[in-house]
Amino acid sequence: MERPVVVKRMNLWWGPPKNFSDRTSERKISWLELFYDLAYVAVISQLTLHLANRPAWSTVGWVILLFALMFWSWTNGSQYYDLHGSDGIRTRAFTFLQMLAVCAVAISIPGVFQGHHRPFAIAFLVIQSLITYLWWSVGLYDPSHRVLNVPYSVNYCLAFLFLFASLFTDAVLARGLWVAATALNITPALVGARRIVGVLKTRGQVFTASAALVERFGLFTIIILAECILGTVSGISEVKDRQPAAWGAAVLAILIAFLLWSLYFDMTSEQETKEGYGYMLCLIYLHYPLLVSLSIVGACIKVMLLDMGAGVSATVQWMFCLAITAILFMIVGLTRIMREEEEDRSYIRPVSKLLLVVGSLFPIIPLSGWRPGTLTFLGLTAALLSLPVIVGIRSWARFKFK
Repeated sequence: MERPVVVKRMNLWWGPPKNFSDRTSERKISWLELFYDLAYVAVISQLTLHLANRPAWSTVGWVILLFALMFWSWTNGSQYYDLHGSDGIRTRAFTFLQMLAVCAVAISIPGVFQGHHRPFAIAFLVIQSLITYLWWSVGLYDPSHRVLNVPYSVNYCLAFLFLFASLFTDAVLARGLWVAATALNITPALVGARRIVGVLKTRGQVFTASAALVERFGLFTIIILAECILGTVSGISEVKDRQPAAWGAAVLAILIAFLLWSLYFDMTSEQETKEGYGYMLCLIYLHYPLLVSLSIVGACIKVMLLDMGAGVSATVQWMFCLAITAILFMIVGLTRIMREEEEDRSYIRPVSKLLLVVGSLFPIIPLSGWRPGTLTFLGLTAALLSLPVIVGIRSWARFKFK
């Protein structure tokens, strides 16, 4: 009779991962999850800072790659907690270890841009090891889950080997190995999709994104949007002669961040994804280009504010405009996977069409060869982004008061 009491105490203090079958569709985001997200602020800030200091396409390439690795890390941590996290010490201990590794990655990022890739590879190998073990251990504690873990365990172990091999190569070859590792990390869900869906169907289960996971992506988006605010504050604080034009540009930059926030959350907030594994994958894959583009926008804003006296360079124009286009297109993509009420459709449908039009207009600016000043360029951007927001509010108001 004493044995169940011992097992219960063990589960309370250390405990196995939560069983997939015990997953709740509605739950509150924990304080631990929010604290975990803060570790990634340091990584994102480092990437944005280096792009602002050196706004070149080669830097963009590194940012896209390093952001992909860290986004995979964050997504896995978020999904693991959503599916298998518990209140036991085990969950807290592994979350702490992941946060330590993420901070180590942030510290090593400057070295990557200086040609010293090994510290980053070592730090990320720790993250790779932790994530691989956590997903593998789910099958250890719950044998019925092993069949679902196979594509993840295989790909993650192969990615570990590529990352480990990069320790013994130069920076150029290491980048190629990191690209291969990234591809291996993000493809198990696609490779094993049919098998996973089929197995769960036989058990009468559907693997779909929970409301909590959708909320986590929204909170992480706010963290990235903060880089636009930080870029504005950092840029304007470094301007020696703050003329009214500089303050005007700062106001417009913050307005752009506010408009992007409005478009994202008005189009996707307080909604759940449609039921199905594929829609959950779309939620993840659509957010990556959206979030990395928000980081690029934040870096470009700082560059433009620092160069108030000159016209916005063609390179910065292309970076900024392509990033805005990607953001708007990804928002439209996200609306296609969300459940919609009649009130939601009254806003989303007209705004979606306009977002596609506005997003297509942005690349025309650098393509035209026009080099406006910072104030003019930011003003034009704010005006274009205001159009779908205004149209959406009007459409919503007509629905509410018809």
